[in-house]
Amino acid sequence: MLAVVLWTLTLLPLAGLTAYIVLVTAWGAAEGEAVGGFLLWYFLPLAIAAGVLTALAFVPPVRRMAWDSRLLLLGAAAGPVLMVFTAGLWVLAV
Repeated sequence: MLAVVLWTLTLLPLAGLTAYIVLVTAWGAAEGEAVGGFLLWYFLPLAIAAGVLTALAFVPPVRRMAWDSRLLLLGAAAGPVLMVFTAGLWVLAV
């Protein structure tokens, strides 16, 4: 249960920022602007963060943990990283 709350608090700002990025991208594309670079600056760090979390999930000591403990550990590791990522992209985008 704690892992669900932790992951919800982690992914909520990311979902809001993704909605903002999609809105700005659609608006820019409708104006005829090139939006590829803008999307790259958003999705590339997000893909790197997902890769790091996946690598952490498959480290042998973490794989031996119980499923609930593993989700809690990954949520605790992802929380601060995604919060800083979201805040940084918000500052750069606005």
